[in-house]
Amino acid sequence: MSSLNLTVAGAGIAVVTLTDPPINAMDAALLEKLATLFEGLAADRAVRTAVIAADGPAFSAGLNLKTTPSLDRLGQRRLVDALNDGFGTLYGWPKPLVAAVNGHAIAGGLILALCADWRIVADVPLQISLAEVRVGVTYPVAPLAIARAELSPSAARRLVLLGETIDAASAEALAIVDERVPAEVLLARAIAQAERHATLPPQAFATTKRELRAAELERIDAARAGHGEPRLAAWFGDEMRRASAAVLRASSAVLRGAA
Repeated sequence: MSSLNLTVAGAGIAVVTLTDPPINAMDAALLEKLATLFEGLAADRAVRTAVIAADGPAFSAGLNLKTTPSLDRLGQRRLVDALNDGFGTLYGWPKPLVAAVNGHAIAGGLILALCADWRIVADVPLQISLAEVRVGVTYPVAPLAIARAELSPSAARRLVLLGETIDAASAEALAIVDERVPAEVLLARAIAQAERHATLPPQAFATTKRELRAAELERIDAARAGHGEPRLAAWFGDEMRRASAAVLRASSAVLRGAA
């Protein structure tokens, strides 16, 4: 299970780091921790902005495909709730959020990056994808709402519907990320961008962000309240278990090679 590390860079810049390399896999516990942590940072007046980063060769490879397919009905429901709560909290976070994408950003890992207001990717060999369709997983409300809002129609068609995998240069060309920089300056650049965005008037920023994303956040808030989430019944089936096992074998080989 991935864990989180919180540090402070400069005046009021929180740096939250995923610290379970090599793949920083997600589970319900991590997503719940993310939601709790960022709710606390939202309420902390000393925090002006934040950077989300990760250790190792991957930003995050998304859900843990070793354990997720074996979840029982209650475990699946907890995970759906955690996905909506975690990503919903980050997407609606009322302060500027910068993502420092150091490596592979796959499935939920890419959704995590898409929650940020400014995204920077390291110029290294990496995979960026929304692999859910390839592992036979349909999207809960929050991940799909975020992907739909933050990706262009052509990018959404290629990544969400067809499950394409792209590299850092393609992600920049498709405006999935805002900058591509050498790996050795990634975190410093992210902190510099956080400092720049922290100068925005906080109340105006929070109000504008909420209004800009109102349709998506209303949909996500309803799902978090237990309404309109189609995945709360059975989510995983035999198709998902077969597909995820095949993808896990292939992706493990890639990630071992990058380690």
